Amino acid sequence: MGDRAYGAATKPVPVRATNGVANGGGGGGAGGPPRPAPPSMLPGGRVPPPPMYRPKPVQSRPPPRRPRRSARGWCCVCCLWMTLVLVGLVFLGAIAAGVFYVVYHPRPPSFAVTSLRLAALNVSDSDALTSRIDFTVTARNPNEKIAFAYGDIAASFSADGADVGAGTVPGFLHPAGNTTVIRGAASAAAATIDPVQAAALRSKKSHAMSAEMDAKVGFQIGGFKSKRISVRVICKGFSAGVAKPTPPPAPAPAPEADAAAPAPVRSRGHGRGRSPRSVVRTSFSSSSGDGGKMTPTDAKCKVRIKIWIWSF
Repeated sequence: MGDRAYGAATKPVPVRATNGVANGGGGGGAGGPPRPAPPSMLPGGRVPPPPMYRPKPVQSRPPPRRPRRSARGWCCVCCLWMTLVLVGLVFLGAIAAGVFYVVYHPRPPSFAVTSLRLAALNVSDSDALTSRIDFTVTARNPNEKIAFAYGDIAASFSADGADVGAGTVPGFLHPAGNTTVIRGAASAAAATIDPVQAAALRSKKSHAMSAEMDAKVGFQIGGFKSKRISVRVICKGFSAGVAKPTPPPAPAPAPEADAAAPAPVRSRGHGRGRSPRSVVRTSFSSSSGDGGKMTPTDAKCKVRIKIWIWSF
């Protein structure tokens, strides 16, 4: 037998399986899913390489923004600072008040209605009141370095609960360590009062009296003058009756000879311009009276200070 020549056998090129299809295979069998066609091949039967992985470029992120402070936060900060400032001011004020008290030891002045005369008290049938009251008030300043400056003093009196007179005493300067005696007068002319109070005034001979005095008062320390504040003095617990008219005084006899006035005696304590440590009494009158006798009283007075809306 002769030899038969055969062509060179070619090795089948493997094909990547895609969706169950490999090497030109058909469907996946009876009832199986159909196999898709193989991918296109390069010349020479080569399989195309897989797509090159290209990483996405990294984008630079902007710096994080600081959160904005809300309006509520600003309000809280403002309230906190205001509170700290107020606490600091109160603390400094307390320190200043403590130093002032230690250095000057301030004390309020005292008042007393030392005498009173109900010169007239008439109530007509139509409940119209006409009255006149002469009074004496003693003011004492117990401080050694603080003086008080009083404005005009408005005084009002009541008898058995009815207003029976009002008057004004001019203001004055109350030096340190000084006792001042104030004489004034209050009156009412045809003032209509309550019928019940009018009947009580007609039926009584002695009346329960009370007095109120209002003034603007400031203190002075050397050349410093403070702002004036409202002060009210309330006096209660004394009584007075209508005074009897007094006869006119007899004329004084003429002196036989004029006596020479004694020469003033200069005390040793005044040699260097220093005043003696004693209480100085100052007396003045706001109006002239009729020369009637004043009745001593034991009126108890209280001083009330009013600052803005607070009274103490």
